[in-house]
Amino acid sequence: MQRILVAVDGLPGSAKALEVAVEHAQMKGGRVTALAVVDRSGDPILERMADDARKRARGQLEEILQAAVNFARTRGVQLTPALREGHPADAIVTCAEQEAAELVVLGSHNGTCRRPGLGGTADQVCNHAPCAVMIVR
Repeated sequence: MQRILVAVDGLPGSAKALEVAVEHAQMKGGRVTALAVVDRSGDPILERMADDARKRARGQLEEILQAAVNFARTRGVQLTPALREGHPADAIVTCAEQEAAELVVLGSHNGTCRRPGLGGTADQVCNHAPCAVMIVR
């Protein structure tokens, strides 16, 4: 049974990544872990964010994870939600290691990056993940 990790954040790219991860699990008989990350990457602006705002962000991510569980369930796929805090790329790589993931699925940068390349998080995950990484557009 293949272990798949998919990063979700509520943006269109992560919704597509979730769809692909669940389809892949259906075809291969795998199980999926959906990871959402509360960004605590050391950015001074984010670190000054009020506790209330951080709690709201956490609540939104919990809702996104529950929607992912429901989506997978309707397709007969077991999905385990995971919520972490930290730098998104570090959290994804660490979770992939801890879950012994065989595939990490990420959405593209959703067009927010104006420079060529995958985007910071995807680049870092591709370079450090202990398994295959699939980027979904």
